Amino acid sequence: MNTTCVHSCKGFCNALEVAEHREREAIKEYKQFAENCDYPDVRVLLEDIIKEREHSLKLLQEKRAVLTVKFDTLDNITDSFA
Repeated sequence: MNTTCVHSCKGFCNALEVAEHREREAIKEYKQFAENCDYPDVRVLLEDIIKEREHSLKLLQEKRAVLTVKFDTLDNITDSFA
């Protein structure tokens, strides 16, 4: 998934969506590796990586939600002057 930045975040920023998508895909792939792994140390390492990726995904989702609220608030303020 390749995307370019339009440098106008409001309503056009795909960076966080792309990052979330890549994190979900990585988590899915690591889970498959962990499920098929017979070596305990490697499985534990993969599970740790999955936890880190899930945390990163959560941070991305939270930041995107904050930005959505921020942009909506700015829109409401702008609309009140119209």
